[in-house]
Amino acid sequence: MQKIQNFIEKNKAVVAIAAVAAAIGIVGIKVLNQENRGSAKILDASIQKVPLIQRLGGEQSAQSTISMLFERVSKNKEFKPLLQNVDQSKFKQHFISVVLHLFGQNLTSSQLNFSGHCKLNLTEAQFETLLNLLDQLLLSLGVDNREIKDAKEAFLNVKLQLVGPNQNA
Repeated sequence: MQKIQNFIEKNKAVVAIAAVAAAIGIVGIKVLNQENRGSAKILDASIQKVPLIQRLGGEQSAQSTISMLFERVSKNKEFKPLLQNVDQSKFKQHFISVVLHLFGQNLTSSQLNFSGHCKLNLTEAQFETLLNLLDQLLLSLGVDNREIKDAKEAFLNVKLQLVGPNQNA
């Protein structure tokens, strides 16, 4: 017991990081070698277990970020023709639901249906613009590079469902 108390006293920073990590569900904390005593490292594999939506600050924070992304998309000249004859408020809610799902929120199949996206006939260039807008927004908000990469990867995972037929050459 004394050894544990001594370790805690000498390594308060490590213990604090481990406590926070345990509280949010990260399990891969390890103390580094003797030279780095008092330091801790979150293993890359363990942080990947935490859904992106949580790493972005939770559903409410992610929803706010996605709303900002939607505003950028709706004002972008490449997307204006696609959004002219669409109910903007319904489309915005759908957009938010889709992106929340991509970031890790569980939705029912009735809430999420990608089949209608091909009717928008997104081009490869529009898809790349969407990724660039996402990248710029997340950078401007100070989001960590790992989360930016994972957010873009989430979109890339459904690219074939978002880019219209014969547009992904």
